[in-house]
Amino acid sequence: MQKRFNLQPGAIADLPRMQQTFEASVRQMCNRDYTEAQLDAWIGRATPSRWEELLTGDLQFLLAEEEVTKALAGFTSINTQGYLHSMFVHPDYQRQGVATLLLNAAEAFARKHDAPSVHSEVSLTAQPFFTAKGYHIIKEQTVNIHRESLQNAVMEKQL
Repeated sequence: MQKRFNLQPGAIADLPRMQQTFEASVRQMCNRDYTEAQLDAWIGRATPSRWEELLTGDLQFLLAEEEVTKALAGFTSINTQGYLHSMFVHPDYQRQGVATLLLNAAEAFARKHDAPSVHSEVSLTAQPFFTAKGYHIIKEQTVNIHRESLQNAVMEKQL
């Protein structure tokens, strides 16, 4: 049976589920492109105070919940200028349309606010997905987190 997902806005009360989804996604999905030390640094950057700062800032968080179980399948965040800050899908829900659902909703949010494009800093792991969705690399970069250097790319799609 095909699973169905519902979108809803994210809130402070969702932080524990979001943190768990983020950590599982990074650890299990990105481990072929990044070392364990890099993954530890990436995850370590996402402190509870950082999550609260993001949730109370200018980002709109959208959560995809599995319709029956209400499990958090994934989430994304975007601001009115088209900056896609995050997109993480729990490993249990990979390849079930969750990322596409979230990205379509984020792009619709950006269009609603007249953003000319959507742009994001995209991990090596996620670059093929974004490329398939019409994004192109603006620049490749190295991000330093807690003495670890991680490669990613700034990608953009014109709306």
